Amino acid sequence: MAREEYGVSGGANAGPDRGYQILWWTAAGFMGASGAGASLLGVAGELPHIWLLAPISFVWLTLDWPAGLHPSASLRTAATVAAISAIGFVTAFSMEASLVDCVRTAVGVPIQAYVMALGYRWARTRLLDSPRHPHLPEVGAWRNQWAREWAPTDSRDIAALGFAATLSGLVSLLIGAAPGLHLGAVGSALALQWLSHVFVTTTVGGATILITFSTWQPADLNQPWGKVFLLWLTSVALLAWVYTTGTVTMAWLSVLPILYVAMSYRLWTTSTFGILVGLVSILFSPTLNTLDAPIGPIPLGVVMDLLVSTLIIVSLLLAQLNQRRDQLVQDLEAERHLARRQIEIQRNMFESMPDGFVVLDRDLGVRLHNAASVQLLGRAFPDEKPPSWTEYFSMTKVDGSALTDRELLAAQFLTFSVAGSSLTLRQTVTPLSDDHRDGWIVCLSDITDHQNRLQELSGFAGIVAHDLRTPLTSLEGWLEMAQETLEAGDQEKAGVLLTRAQTSNRRMREVISNWLDYTVQREGTLASTEFPLSVPLRATAAAVAESGPHIFTLNTFHDVRADLGLVRQVFANLIGNASKFVHPGETPNIEVRSSLAEPGWIRVEVIDRGIGLPPGEEELIFDEYHRAAGAAQKLDGFGIGLAFCRRLVERHGGQISAATNEYGGATFTFTLPAAETGARIRSPRTVAAG
Repeated sequence: MAREEYGVSGGANAGPDRGYQILWWTAAGFMGASGAGASLLGVAGELPHIWLLAPISFVWLTLDWPAGLHPSASLRTAATVAAISAIGFVTAFSMEASLVDCVRTAVGVPIQAYVMALGYRWARTRLLDSPRHPHLPEVGAWRNQWAREWAPTDSRDIAALGFAATLSGLVSLLIGAAPGLHLGAVGSALALQWLSHVFVTTTVGGATILITFSTWQPADLNQPWGKVFLLWLTSVALLAWVYTTGTVTMAWLSVLPILYVAMSYRLWTTSTFGILVGLVSILFSPTLNTLDAPIGPIPLGVVMDLLVSTLIIVSLLLAQLNQRRDQLVQDLEAERHLARRQIEIQRNMFESMPDGFVVLDRDLGVRLHNAASVQLLGRAFPDEKPPSWTEYFSMTKVDGSALTDRELLAAQFLTFSVAGSSLTLRQTVTPLSDDHRDGWIVCLSDITDHQNRLQELSGFAGIVAHDLRTPLTSLEGWLEMAQETLEAGDQEKAGVLLTRAQTSNRRMREVISNWLDYTVQREGTLASTEFPLSVPLRATAAAVAESGPHIFTLNTFHDVRADLGLVRQVFANLIGNASKFVHPGETPNIEVRSSLAEPGWIRVEVIDRGIGLPPGEEELIFDEYHRAAGAAQKLDGFGIGLAFCRRLVERHGGQISAATNEYGGATFTFTLPAAETGARIRSPRTVAAG
């Protein structure tokens, strides 16, 4: 068998351990005691009244018989066979048997044990499909393995033992396995009595010893042994009365204590109790031969042997059934515990899912739902089904048209308002089974951000196309005019037109560059360093001044800890806007100054004297793709510059805002983390550039 079938460490080839040594010497002690009892109670030249060597030697031999039809050829097996032969020879010799009978016994006892083990092994593995002995957690791997191979577990195994015992009894008659036993020395009646004796003692003794050896655990010591001992004394008294009076018909009274033990105690206790009751019965059996009872076709000793053995076997079977019941109850409880754990895990998974799940019956009544579904729908489910789910949750189709309950399960998208916000849910409906009368499970996923993103992308594509079309159209127009001018021979005018074409081309590159900066930098990784604000500010002012005259007042004398490239982008957008949004004919006048805000933060202000901000749009101008109303609509732009600035500032942990200033222009204020080295004070500078 595979290791998994045993369920114990060591697998099918687990070697002998301390448990093997204990059982081996226990079997040797039982064998020696049985031989001594036979010697003391036997009569020279006659068959022994007590002969328990057969069942004990059978069990002893199985200790060296691993999985397989035959025992292992090892020194341990040879030692066991030698010990069995030696005890058999000494027992026969002590009974004053002849040398020939002593040799027959020494040879016959291990052969009888081998036939018994082989017959039981063959019947159990080739004919029967007996359940394996349950795993014992408190014993070693070797004994668990041995118990699975040999221990009886139900009535089929007892039947296999009876078959093997009968077979071994016939062999013992043929070879003379006991002193005074050979076909020429015994009659048919005595042979029949011997066979019944072997059948009873070997079947019952083999079963009880196998069960006792295989099932003992330290927990078995925790038994009310005083009560068990009183029950045993009761059985002894009943058996003594039956054997001394010959009232065999009343032997059923002895069934009561052993049946009570079988129903009340563990299997090991029952098997041990059965061994002790059987030994008492064997000790009392010679008294039946001294009674003046009528001789019938079946001797009283045979009848009593069968009765006692039947009682013991019945008790063993009851104890095994109780053990099987207890095991099934434990397995059932373990399965229940596992099922409860699985339900708890599934419930936790169900409740922790970000998507909403609702189980509906055939009438759209709610059987089950998770917390996410309530959060997505914005309202708790009522105790009773409302007249209309779509009205209860104010659901509509994506286009805003009405949605009925009849159309509800067929709708793929649902739209409704929660806390003043419009949400869009994707709905997936799956039948619980092939029969739609069992209901449905509905999965709800929030795709509001996805829908908004799609709208964003749609607007993004439109704006990009619009912003690129203008410089591209101008470029194409200037190039066509330059070509016509060259064909007319006016090179000077053609040069002016080509310069304008280059300007349109440069404008288109700026559009593309700005969009790339926006899409790449919005989710990039910050590379924070410490630097003076004046470094990116002066670089930006110099670049802006190349387009024409500007007046810059730069009062930035603080150091910050931020991403230099991203701060340069913020300055480029804010100063670029200040340079662009001015009154016609005026020179852009831009002031940038910094100051300490709260501990650890630097406030930066970009102040212009341009056209200012439309009233009420101080916050809206930071939204993506938003174009301010008024004169700003006439100027080039994409509606992403200020949104870009807000994203970059917030990624640094700061804030940005805008307001109309006292000059009528706009003031943009944002904060950045202060450098740990502190601020370096510099003198303010007013620079006229351009």
